[in-house]
Amino acid sequence: MWTALLIAGLLLSGQQPSAIISGSVVAPPQQQILQPLQVILLPPRYVDLWNTEVQKRQDLYWQQFQPALRNQKELFTEFSKRAHWDATIYVLNRMQLDLSNKFTEYLVEIAPTGRFEFKNVSYGEYKILAMGKIGNQDVMWHELVEVQSPIPLFIELKQRIP
Repeated sequence: MWTALLIAGLLLSGQQPSAIISGSVVAPPQQQILQPLQVILLPPRYVDLWNTEVQKRQDLYWQQFQPALRNQKELFTEFSKRAHWDATIYVLNRMQLDLSNKFTEYLVEIAPTGRFEFKNVSYGEYKILAMGKIGNQDVMWHELVEVQSPIPLFIELKQRIP
């Protein structure tokens, strides 16, 4: 009931309801994050764009490298990882163009401790991505999160893109 009253009060005051998303990036077992990471909050309209771009790139890489992938199936993981990475760079560039000054609200560089926070997040479904290196290997984490109330959310990014 208090949540409904808080939301009603925010709507009447002209402010859009928002929340805080904070969390941490979790390294795989027996590995350690030693370098800074970039954490990206993809707003709802960019979640769909990211998914589409990943699929396009996977299809393109499959067409281009089909003979090699048929003979060495383990290469598919590398091509999939590259598709996710390239799609993320594309979407970040698009967000920077579209959002100009607000872009920095969706991208944070964090210390190897892995802790991050996004404030004033409007309600909706978001994707959180983290990009960095473990050793000399590019690594990306991802999580889908839905903001439905002003209650702060805590997210542990554990799920990595293979």
